[in-house]
Amino acid sequence: MQRTADRAHEPTTPLDRRSLLRRAGGGLAAALTAAGLPSPPLAARTAVASAAPVVREFELVAEEFDHEVSDGTTVRAWGYNGQMPGPELRVREGDRMLITLHNKLPVPTTIHWHGINLRPEMDGVAGLSQAAVEPGGTFVYDFTATPAGSRWYHSHTDPALQVPLGLYGPLVVEPREPLRTYDRDYTYFFAEWDMELTPEVAAGDAPRGPGDRMLRGGELGSDLFLMNGRSHGLITPITLSDGERVLIRLMNAGHMSHVFHTHGHSFKIVATDGNPVPVGMEWTKDTLHIGPAERYDLELTGDNPGVWMVHCHMEHHMANGMMTLIQYDGHRPTGPAADFFEPAAARAGHGGHAATGAMPEPSQPAEVAVGDTAEVEMRDDRFAPVELSVAAGTVVAWVNKGADWHSVAAFDGAFESGRIAPGDQFEHRFDEHGRFRYLCKHHGLQGMIGTVNVT
Repeated sequence: MQRTADRAHEPTTPLDRRSLLRRAGGGLAAALTAAGLPSPPLAARTAVASAAPVVREFELVAEEFDHEVSDGTTVRAWGYNGQMPGPELRVREGDRMLITLHNKLPVPTTIHWHGINLRPEMDGVAGLSQAAVEPGGTFVYDFTATPAGSRWYHSHTDPALQVPLGLYGPLVVEPREPLRTYDRDYTYFFAEWDMELTPEVAAGDAPRGPGDRMLRGGELGSDLFLMNGRSHGLITPITLSDGERVLIRLMNAGHMSHVFHTHGHSFKIVATDGNPVPVGMEWTKDTLHIGPAERYDLELTGDNPGVWMVHCHMEHHMANGMMTLIQYDGHRPTGPAADFFEPAAARAGHGGHAATGAMPEPSQPAEVAVGDTAEVEMRDDRFAPVELSVAAGTVVAWVNKGADWHSVAAFDGAFESGRIAPGDQFEHRFDEHGRFRYLCKHHGLQGMIGTVNVT
């Protein structure tokens, strides 16, 4: 995950109050992307290599922005520094942290430092700990980073609405004497997205949507299930090489529980809520239940090369976004997904222009006459029929008869639908002869692949 730029000082050095965030520019922070990328090797972390604690300054801007949660779906979010989750803050145990919050939202806000042991006035609870930061205002949080571990930060003003809109991010406090070392380090935030919850609703300028009004106790609905603010193929996979040992930090910013499952691999639980499990006392699992606000650090060893699925094992969460990959360097899927797999881009199934590969042949592809409209049903995770033969000039209509969002995209880029909601459809006229393979960009890795033969 992307981290904010920060400046280290010796404790006796006067602090520079200039903005330290560089949104566009060079340096290590700008080189990382916003979701799931590994941290640099320990040897490269020169900013935290000194023996003595240092002072670190960060700038966090709470603001509204456009955010792509899924292919074809962009929403208005509230977050920090124009991203969801907010940028990773990574320091060393004992460092002094000075974080300036700039509130560019239309409502008051604060930041709570979840898992950090600090003074009450820095805890970020509006009303109890501090006065909320009004729109246009600033506040400087000043505390010592302790204890070490996987911590996080989030709004604690109207958190039932501000956190689901994106006001959360990771805070990693590296220990001064680590129990374990790793080749790669990933962070994944779990969260839900409610399409009826908009900034206008959160600001009190619009009523809640009809679905949310049916719920009680302030509960919100969930349309998408996100990892690092994305769903489906927009989630960055866990990449590794054979023999490497990877640290995976799981953090749940949502209001629901999720179940993390790795195919082809077991993992060790090496920390809970950021607190290390003693060496020799780790639990080995392949499925882990994580509740709201919980964090688990997992150690995964690369001992089974290939391309493997990682997902929430609450199946409707997976079907609506919470799925990514374990992707070994130099390996491809062994199934039909290999035809659109893009290892270099780490965006399997998105925008591919791969050559046509072998597919299982259906028993009797349907035939239609010139000028007719042929229909392909989009059921959850499959097309029906899988393969369709039509005459040139035929219009094919893909009709979503499932409960989930789907899409249609040709392997060669000849057509693409964007999001197709339940009950909606997409049409394309086939005038050229040939064999056109396509997939659902939301569920292609789960086998939702089809073919149209134009004769």
